[in-house]
Amino acid sequence: MKQRGFRYCPTCGTKLQKRGLTAAGSQRWLCSYCSESSVRERPDLSRALLLDRFVLWLLGKRSQVELPIADRTWRRQTSWCWQIIPKPALTEETYPIVLLDGIRIGAFVCLIARTPKHVIGWCWVFWESSNTWSTLLQKIPPPTVVVCDGQKGVLLAIWRLWNKSAIQRCLFHIWQNIRGKLTLHPKTEAGQKLLQLTRDLWQVKTIEQALLWQKQLENWQIKYGNFIKERTYNTNPQPGQQKWWYTHKGVRSASRQLAKLLRDNQLFTYLDKTLTVEAIPRTTNHVEGGINSQLRDKLKAHRGLSQTHRQRLVDWYLYSRTKDQKPPRNGL
Repeated sequence: MKQRGFRYCPTCGTKLQKRGLTAAGSQRWLCSYCSESSVRERPDLSRALLLDRFVLWLLGKRSQVELPIADRTWRRQTSWCWQIIPKPALTEETYPIVLLDGIRIGAFVCLIARTPKHVIGWCWVFWESSNTWSTLLQKIPPPTVVVCDGQKGVLLAIWRLWNKSAIQRCLFHIWQNIRGKLTLHPKTEAGQKLLQLTRDLWQVKTIEQALLWQKQLENWQIKYGNFIKERTYNTNPQPGQQKWWYTHKGVRSASRQLAKLLRDNQLFTYLDKTLTVEAIPRTTNHVEGGINSQLRDKLKAHRGLSQTHRQRLVDWYLYSRTKDQKPPRNGL
């Protein structure tokens, strides 16, 4: 009867004896009957360590040529690693603040949800819409505040699933939208005043300053109300052509956008003390700068990857930014 705690030869069944270590530091075993030495293999541990090395390489800046092994050998050994898809752990934890944004990777868009500290979820879709955003939001309990860029699909999904959550629109995206409508050098006085008023949003740090800014916007609307209503008429309209249009449609559109943001309470949510949430972000920089820009750098370092492999890189990076991710156990 074989005793526990000992190793036996798989050929003859003789008890093996320890015979030093291999060059790699593993225990070598010798069969006194067959005179054959062997090393105990742990394929499960070897695959786990190789996967850790693969993830470290994928999230690093080293190319395959810079690895300590031949690039063809590396590709052969790690071919199965591309099939592993990391996913965030599902949790019922309610977060006070959730930031939402997406990034296009080739033919797909990755929708990302995170808190100011870590990533909590993501999914791959073909485009941003209310239905695709809903597939992500329905997995996350409604937060107190949502910070987003104002894309129509995400706003509709929030209204459907998180209708009790307050919304803070990203001030940087608001500035980009207004700048696109007015340009950086508006030709009209009304456009110049409105552009400066939009710049002043960055200086609003208190409720008093927000009320003052709102009063300035109201004064602008009173002063230039008739100006943005001016029309240009088509003197000789052809069938199917417009008969008239607003002369200053860019200024009109920008002013209406700011007014709607105030009306929907999506402009100064970060100053609302009734939400009992501290340090509400007023931009989506936690996603744009903290994740998206990092992903672009890593994709550039590993340029040449296929669409599927690029998606896997994004999956592993987002997984590395989750709360309960396990760190790699071995380096290159």
